[in-house]
Amino acid sequence: MTRPYSTLSPRTPGSTPAKSDIDLRQDLVTRLLDDVNVLGEALVAALNANDGANVTSLRASLHRFALAMSWSRDKFLPAIVAYAKERPEFDDELFAPAFILRSIAPDHPETAALLAKVSQNVRVLLARL
Repeated sequence: MTRPYSTLSPRTPGSTPAKSDIDLRQDLVTRLLDDVNVLGEALVAALNANDGANVTSLRASLHRFALAMSWSRDKFLPAIVAYAKERPEFDDELFAPAFILRSIAPDHPETAALLAKVSQNVRVLLARL
């Protein structure tokens, strides 16, 4: 009888070890924050073009990301902080973790530390949300 699913486990010789939950969560958060950064760049362009409809749509999309990440706040916080710490020289990439942390953990010590570290441009953009 054939099984409709694989019976390979991470310990089966020749199989690839499964990623830990922490690694999977970091991968997910990295992808989400990269998407938030793209939305942030689009928001800057829309604000500069005075495109009100697009600004409204982008703000709503950003807030949906924050809402979704808030559902697993305690699990995502370490991954968000790790993302920010891995990119200290790329200020434009700090928009996403700053926005999400400010949205889902405004009183967290890492939020204050990150907000103090971002550039004036990122602070201005965050203030416009």
